Amino acid sequence: LTPEETDGAKMVSDDFRAKAEKLLDRATADDHGFIGRLTPEEKLKLEEFRAMVTQVKADHPYSDKDLCRFLRARDFVVEKSLVMIKANLEYLAKQPDEDPPLETLRSAYDNGECLPFGRDKRGRRAYFHFSRNHDPANGDLVATNVVSIMNMFTRELDPASDIETFTVVFDLTGFSRSNRDMKFNKCIIDTLQNQHPERMGCCIMLNAPTIFSIVWSVVKHWLAPRTREKIMFVGGKDYQEKLRCFFDADQLSPVLGGTSGMTPQKYISERCGPPPPGSLRPKTATKKGWFGGLFGGGHEAPVDDHEPPPEELENAAKEFDQD
Repeated sequence: LTPEETDGAKMVSDDFRAKAEKLLDRATADDHGFIGRLTPEEKLKLEEFRAMVTQVKADHPYSDKDLCRFLRARDFVVEKSLVMIKANLEYLAKQPDEDPPLETLRSAYDNGECLPFGRDKRGRRAYFHFSRNHDPANGDLVATNVVSIMNMFTRELDPASDIETFTVVFDLTGFSRSNRDMKFNKCIIDTLQNQHPERMGCCIMLNAPTIFSIVWSVVKHWLAPRTREKIMFVGGKDYQEKLRCFFDADQLSPVLGGTSGMTPQKYISERCGPPPPGSLRPKTATKKGWFGGLFGGGHEAPVDDHEPPPEELENAAKEFDQD
């Protein structure tokens, strides 16, 4: 750690550091359900499940690790896992052989929304989503891009490694009514939970404003209990120091207090060259600093880390209507 990082680490409480460690390890915390850690009953269920999946499709693409992911997602209820994997086979059959060319998705990067970069402190690939830059009019393209990133992360996993998951960070700094997009949210959640089950190691909701309570009150009901357990709300004036409980500084973008120098715009330019003239979507001037904080400042960070409580909903709804 640099002296600055060391000073920052001292600002974070032992309680928060313990919670961060617990979240980082949550995906593999169970002492059963994984290859090498199956109970005798789970071994029998895996054999049964493998035979049933082979009956559905003899040349299915699933390893035993994959089959265990589907079983864990349905609490090792074989019948429910089979329904899930049949739907996944239908989904895979409809997918193109290759992901869309990155240059066709570059607006999701040029406008500062998407960044697949770095690894967390458990070595997992990380995806950062800067929600203040989301334009619902561009939601379908961004959803396609996020799905492509999930596919890329999955392809890059080493079958011999214990790492089976990736980490997601939603930076909600400056999130506003203009960014809400339930269609996009539902698409991402459905794809993550049903097509890539048990792939999310942990998810950090960073600097969620009060107004996000409205979105969360809906979205959390789309999430399976196992998924909700992997989500932590992180905020406060020391949020950058807290984020470094999950990532080393060189794995973070400058806007998040990191030293990597990586931004969504740099990421896409390194791979596809500079943006074509006139291709950038202009940012609309908004009140209350809706896009504030893109390069630091311009917003007030939340003062705590807890999930927005139910009692905030009424005030948040009024704020939503008045914006």
